[in-house]
Amino acid sequence: MSNDLEPSGRITFAVFAMLAGLLSVVLAFPAGLYSPRAPAELLPYFNSHHSSYLFLAVTVLVWVVVAIPFVVGLGALLASKSKTLSRAATLLSAGGILLLGSAIFTFVGAFLAIVAASDVAPSAAEATYQAAIWGNLSFFLTAPGLMTLGAGQFLFAWLAWIGRVLPRSVSVVGFIGGLAGLLTLAVYQTSLLAQVQLGAFAIWGIAAGVVLLRHKPAPLI
Repeated sequence: MSNDLEPSGRITFAVFAMLAGLLSVVLAFPAGLYSPRAPAELLPYFNSHHSSYLFLAVTVLVWVVVAIPFVVGLGALLASKSKTLSRAATLLSAGGILLLGSAIFTFVGAFLAIVAASDVAPSAAEATYQAAIWGNLSFFLTAPGLMTLGAGQFLFAWLAWIGRVLPRSVSVVGFIGGLAGLLTLAVYQTSLLAQVQLGAFAIWGIAAGVVLLRHKPAPLI
């Protein structure tokens, strides 16, 4: 285990890691739910799931707050083989988390604003038109974050593979999650790929937390 992770921060990092993992599971679930494609169905669907979308907005904000410290700690944990790659993986992962979190929060906020303004819109067709635009933008909003996070996941998986800090099976999961993110734009199956990627990120968070809680840090030299 890398000595770059201070012993005093082990427990704190483990808590952030496991929280990030658990919240990633929560975020992965709605990514696979049915979402209407017909423009006329979007606003009624959003209204009927209003509380769920509010919960998603709050969850993604908390996820960003705990996931970024997690990847910073992960970078320290996996820095023994290459500090340069570790820094790159940390920056890519943190940037991807921010992009993805901002995209989801903006998307939910846009629909909330459209619903709130629908009563004063010039016509019902205007509100439907605005909802259709944001509905189609969802792929382009989330793709940059998923791809950037995917690149960071892939680098972390490589560092874990060569450093043997985490079990090899966890490294393989990281490779799969990273590839899912990197293929987001090439393969037009964002929901499925997002589920795979967030699921892999969840496993990494829980696994890293367990490793730190079960192993004592190496003595500093």
